Amino acid sequence: MGELAAELMALFADGFWRTARVARTRRRLAAGRPVRIPCSARTAGPGPRGDYVGGRLRIAPGAPSAVFTARGGARVVLAAGGTFHDPEPDTWYDQDWAATAYRPPGAEHPVHLQVDSRHLPLLHAALTDPRVTKDG
Repeated sequence: MGELAAELMALFADGFWRTARVARTRRRLAAGRPVRIPCSARTAGPGPRGDYVGGRLRIAPGAPSAVFTARGGARVVLAAGGTFHDPEPDTWYDQDWAATAYRPPGAEHPVHLQVDSRHLPLLHAALTDPRVTKDG
């Protein structure tokens, strides 16, 4: 019985922590401050499909781009003003993590991103029109 209680406590604490983190991210963006959103990314292109790499996406309100920095130090600059597309169905690994494909303007291939589903609307607003996040 103690194991079940411990698992339920961890589940509720995790949900509370994620909800609080999304609220903090939303407040910081509305105040015009930069944020870092934990996410995973992989680039699409010719050849075999690569794996997702964990890292953080740095978004600054009003900036012309967002920067994904992988844990290994690799960086991918995502220009704002692109379009979002649904990725392949097999890229959804977890119900809490939403996968989406973002094609920056002028890019030949999209970048696939996985973020907590609660961060997805903020990500869409920040990359499609950076002024949206600055004005609230």
